[in-house]
Amino acid sequence: FPETIQTELLSVSEFWAPVFCSGIGCGEPEPLQNGNVILISGSQNQHGSLLQYHCNEPFYINYTCSLDGKWKDEQNNSLIPQCIPVCGRPTVYPTGFGRIIGGKDAPLGSFPWQVLITDPHKGGGIVIGDYWIMTAAHVYVGVKNLENLSESLEVASVFLHPNYNDSEKNYDHDIALIHVKNSISFNTEVMPLCLPTKDSKYTTGKNGYVSGFGLKEEDMYTNNLMYAQVPVVDQETCRKAIEKVDNTSNTPRLTDNMFCAGKPEGGMDSCQGDSGGPYILSEAGQFWAAGIVSWGFGCGQPGKYGVYTRVTNYIDWINKTIEEEEQRTMANYVKWIKQTMTDNSG
Repeated sequence: FPETIQTELLSVSEFWAPVFCSGIGCGEPEPLQNGNVILISGSQNQHGSLLQYHCNEPFYINYTCSLDGKWKDEQNNSLIPQCIPVCGRPTVYPTGFGRIIGGKDAPLGSFPWQVLITDPHKGGGIVIGDYWIMTAAHVYVGVKNLENLSESLEVASVFLHPNYNDSEKNYDHDIALIHVKNSISFNTEVMPLCLPTKDSKYTTGKNGYVSGFGLKEEDMYTNNLMYAQVPVVDQETCRKAIEKVDNTSNTPRLTDNMFCAGKPEGGMDSCQGDSGGPYILSEAGQFWAAGIVSWGFGCGQPGKYGVYTRVTNYIDWINKTIEEEEQRTMANYVKWIKQTMTDNSG
């Protein structure tokens, strides 16, 4: 410490006494969601110590312990950074024409937003936020647990689209959102899928990918994540194909809330057990959630296509549901804090 400071401190006293000075410390740095803190230099968080906040992506910011006892960045700001997760950019891009029916494993890291629903049925889901999973409404019934490739997630609440009617089995509005209790930690192996805008295009013939843990052979489920590359099918072509297969009153009808993907010769398709999983399209190297596996006839058979929920039709509902639930959760948390303070004061 500067000698002038010590002299001034001593001169105000009428007698000599030991003067003890303690160093300025900043305390433990705040933890970072989706990241971590690394001490670069110094010790015990004292003045001049240097640390780095690292997101779970190749990114970092330096923070130094300042004289006012706060950790500050190079712009003299004390707020810790926010790690905004990258969406739709896997570390390994899927290639080729893998088949779910017939079987080809997805490369590790190629579908980091994939979720496996195991209870009570086997189905799929899509990570779209640090607390949110998107899936098909018909898959949800009674679900208690979700399991992605690395961790189990406890469900806080489930939201089926208000216009979905399970009793009619027409699969219209086949979409649901699952709010999980604990935040999903993102890294290179777990990543959200981008949501589309309401104006995102489904171009006939454009190839997309569908992934899942469903049937790969007749009555045989896969233990590995698999994928298929299948093109978007013209709406009228798909409608006629459905009518040709089964034109009874019990047959679901193709609505504007759905679209189809597949090849007329068959061979590549989603199947039973893949429901709720993603159909993805890409734009400028970034994948977005174009569809949710919903229904179809057979699996990869000639003249039959997979039918998917058209996600672009539900962006307003998705955003509204998430916003309202997060506001409700925050209000309950504030209420709990106030109640805890009241109980402790009593």
